[in-house]
Amino acid sequence: MPHQRTLLTETVLEGFEADGMRPAQQARSRELVVRLFNDGLALLRETDFDGLSIEALCARSESTVGAFYSRFENKEAFINALQRLVVAVTRKVIVDGYEAYGAPRDNLEHLVAWIAKGALTWYLRYEGLIRASLRRSNGERDMWTPIRELGELQIAYALPRMLDFLPPHAREGADLRARFAFQMMFGTLNNMVLINPGPLSLEHPAAARMLAAAMTQLIETPFGHFSEGAARRRTG
Repeated sequence: MPHQRTLLTETVLEGFEADGMRPAQQARSRELVVRLFNDGLALLRETDFDGLSIEALCARSESTVGAFYSRFENKEAFINALQRLVVAVTRKVIVDGYEAYGAPRDNLEHLVAWIAKGALTWYLRYEGLIRASLRRSNGERDMWTPIRELGELQIAYALPRMLDFLPPHAREGADLRARFAFQMMFGTLNNMVLINPGPLSLEHPAAARMLAAAMTQLIETPFGHFSEGAARRRTG
């Protein structure tokens, strides 16, 4: 069976360890683990965690069930390791994006658009894994912690830049508004992954643009101005 587009490569396994996973030290072992991870990501787009079959995964990866269990204790260990590897890769992407000057430095609108587009792209890329992590977090609260910490890392880098872009009159309460804008973005994306209620989905071409517009307006506008605008509309 043809493989889906490769998301993870063997280089990301260098120095990587996870509970329930035997370290892949030889090139052949690393190639197997990466193939299992990439095909696991593809299968999770089609089924949930409970429906993920080790037999189906191995058939897709052109490996054996015995080979799978030589590397992972069980399905839970496989998914946990996959999540932690994706998180480790993404942490590097976030850090490089800000520290290597990939993030826009000219104004708030461009920075937020870059953040929203990047977040949507990430959710599309790892949609199945995110869905599995969200659903498992209902019974395993720690299951969502690594992904939540990615959001906290993004905020830690973005927030000082956002506040610097604001004019003095808009800075009061801006820290809370910016944090809530991130909460709104992540909550919306999680909702799209879990139940996709519409009108927009992750695949909608306007999703990132509309998220960015809502976030920017929220960050730029002091709370009192929302009330004043509503009052003017009622009396206008």
